[in-house]
Amino acid sequence: MADKDKPTTARLIDWLEGRLAAAEADALVDAVQADAALHEKVAWLQDFLQLSRTTVLVDPPVAVHQAARASFAAYAKEKRPLSRLRTLIANLTADNWQRLSLAGVRNVTLATTPRQLIYSSDLADVALNAQASPDGQQIDLHGQLFPLDESIAADFTVHLLQDGLEERLTMTDELGKFNLNGLVAGTYDLLLSGDQAQIAIGPVNLE
Repeated sequence: MADKDKPTTARLIDWLEGRLAAAEADALVDAVQADAALHEKVAWLQDFLQLSRTTVLVDPPVAVHQAARASFAAYAKEKRPLSRLRTLIANLTADNWQRLSLAGVRNVTLATTPRQLIYSSDLADVALNAQASPDGQQIDLHGQLFPLDESIAADFTVHLLQDGLEERLTMTDELGKFNLNGLVAGTYDLLLSGDQAQIAIGPVNLE
C-alpha cells in the first residue's frame, strides 16, 4: 500500500473504538491484514488504549535518572542546533477527554482516566498517553512516534519545554517510543527533533 493511501492514526483509533461504518471498518480490516507494518501499528495502538489498565510503573533510582540525563545531554550536543531544522507544527487529531466531555462525563482527571492524545504532522504522527504516577503525586507521559514514510528512522530527540525552558531531554527507541516520568502538573510543549525536521507539539495541559 502506498504511504499516501495508508489510514491515519486518528482513523485507526476511530476503527478500534467502533466509530466507523461497517463498510469502512471492513476495508480497514483487509488493509491491516495485508500490511505487516500497519498490523504492528494497530497492535501498538490497542496496547496504547489499554495502557492504564495493564501497566504499573515504578520510578528508577535517582542515580539512574542522573546518569541518563547526562548521557542524553552529551548526545544532544552532537546534534545540529534546533534552529537549523525545518519545524513542523503538529495538529491535535484525537483526544479521549474531548470525547468523554461530549458524552457528558464530568470531573475527568488523570487519576481516574489517562489522557490519550494523537497529533499529526506531514512527517509523522505522535501518540501521547498521560496518567497519574502510582503515588498519585506526579504525572507520567508515554509516547510513540509513527513516521509516515517508512524510509524515515524513528530515532528522535525529545525535548520537553515549559515556559520556553527545557525541563527534560530523552530519546525515542528503535520503535519510536519514549517516556517522561515524574512530571509535575502544568502546561508543556514538546519538540521532537530528527535528522530532517523537528515536530512541535503543544501546548499539552497535564493537570
